[in-house]
Amino acid sequence: MASLTPAIGAGVPDGRPFRLAFLLHLDSDLTPAEAYRQAIELFVAAEQLGYDSGWVIHRHFRQGNEHVSAPLVLLAAIAEHTSRIRLGTGVFILPLADPLAVAEDAAVLDELSGGRLELGVGSGPFPTAWEAFGRSLDDRHRLFDESVAALHGTLEGRPVNTAGESLHPPGAGVRQRLWQATTSEPTRAVDSAVAAARAGDGLQLSRAGDWSGRQDTRQQADIVATYREAAAGAGYEPRVQISRAVYPHPDRATAVHAVTPGVHRWQSWASKRRDVAELGVQEYLERDRSLLGPAEALAESLAADPSLAGVTDLLVNFVPGVPAFDEHLRLLAATAQEVAPLLGWRPLPDPS
Repeated sequence: MASLTPAIGAGVPDGRPFRLAFLLHLDSDLTPAEAYRQAIELFVAAEQLGYDSGWVIHRHFRQGNEHVSAPLVLLAAIAEHTSRIRLGTGVFILPLADPLAVAEDAAVLDELSGGRLELGVGSGPFPTAWEAFGRSLDDRHRLFDESVAALHGTLEGRPVNTAGESLHPPGAGVRQRLWQATTSEPTRAVDSAVAAARAGDGLQLSRAGDWSGRQDTRQQADIVATYREAAAGAGYEPRVQISRAVYPHPDRATAVHAVTPGVHRWQSWASKRRDVAELGVQEYLERDRSLLGPAEALAESLAADPSLAGVTDLLVNFVPGVPAFDEHLRLLAATAQEVAPLLGWRPLPDPS
């Protein structure tokens, strides 16, 4: 399959333009046990399709109706059923946890998975979670910075007590695979990206969109450029992950029909925001920058996205809403076999 010119991506060490990743939401009316079983099966399928990594979100108390209050536990189960695909958090809400405990759990998971953990950390948007943990969302930036600094030190093997003890198992591998999700606040986003770059951490950016507090693609392009310059100046190889919503289908109208229940579900959560709740489905999808339709059209839209020129990891997710299991499998396959190859991506050869 011929690729578009220019293909997206800044290039990765294995010679490909970018690594392909998928983000897993567990927003459904399934029981938690069934949702976790399906998550494992989706990761197994993604590995067989050649995805480089899979990422799970982190939500407390079913925020957004998600089932993922303990993403590292879920990834440990997934690790036992996979062997190659890398396992990421997109993102772990670090300020609501003890950084030492997070480092311990992450180091154990990394050992169990054979060094496949990609630890993405952020501050999270839900005030109710901060209230439940006895912390103020107004302090999120300070607490995040302090938590990241503590996590860095612990993973680097600094003593954690006066006896000189340090993290065990060691966390050096996890430290090299740490990612930071920057704040969406325009006045802080660039500074956050620079701080991540100077620490040698990867940069995670969420989906662009025409919503209050959401960055557009040009703003993200500027953040990526600043991050890459700072990383190069600090002597680190840049790692840039950007999330985009895709829904490949030969017929766009059919795709829109398929996601309509998910749009209505998400709008119901924003019932107090008339600018969201009263939109028609088409306008909602446009403002959400969700890409639906034939593979060629999706690839052209992604290739024209200015922020993706500097990406090393393209994170696809199939929202709004979450598809049923069989449809999720189809979307994983269509993205890996039809959309991504048009952008120059190919799966790595099976090492076996």
